[in-house]
Amino acid sequence: MNWLGALVGVLVLWSSTAGGATLTWNANSEPDLAGYRVYRCSQQPCTRSSGNASLLVTLGTGTSFNIGTPAVTQYYFLTAIDFANHESGSSNLAIFTPVGSPPLPPPPALPLMGTVNLQVVGNPASGPWGVEASTTDPRDVMVSIGFDGVGHHIKRTPPYGFPGDNGITVTTGRFGPWPHTVEFVFYVEGTTTEIGRASMTVPEGSP
Repeated sequence: MNWLGALVGVLVLWSSTAGGATLTWNANSEPDLAGYRVYRCSQQPCTRSSGNASLLVTLGTGTSFNIGTPAVTQYYFLTAIDFANHESGSSNLAIFTPVGSPPLPPPPALPLMGTVNLQVVGNPASGPWGVEASTTDPRDVMVSIGFDGVGHHIKRTPPYGFPGDNGITVTTGRFGPWPHTVEFVFYVEGTTTEIGRASMTVPEGSP
């Protein structure tokens, strides 16, 4: 056998509910073929040099091997050996996934971090005033509104305004002739996933 470069035939995995799963492959055509070795890994990368592979079984010249029904995902590859115990290169990788196993979850989506824009309404210098906020994030959002460092209310429908919470821009009421800070923190609706925040200090009363 040209054992440095010889590759065994394509490895295929067949499954049935009755007999479990069976690895099959094309016979190696080397005249001094002694048999095959089946390797198994529980994770990738799955190669002899990766440190993840363990020898499952050494076989004769047959071209199939039943692996049963593993309870977890397993990876398999095959090599051929000659009578001098020289070993060929590896076959392709066959993957066994148990029936009913959930698919791998997608990576978590990153928050879109929409821009938050604030606008003063009314006249803080001499009359009633308020602050309105908007966000560029296209998802269903909710906003927590704080006033001078204290939570004021939560708003779920635009326009997102302070001090109003009924969907109408409210500019009634004054809060004392000194600077006031209004903060808007936007979240994905029903979660704690923050997607943007902004604050504004408004000097109420005549300068």
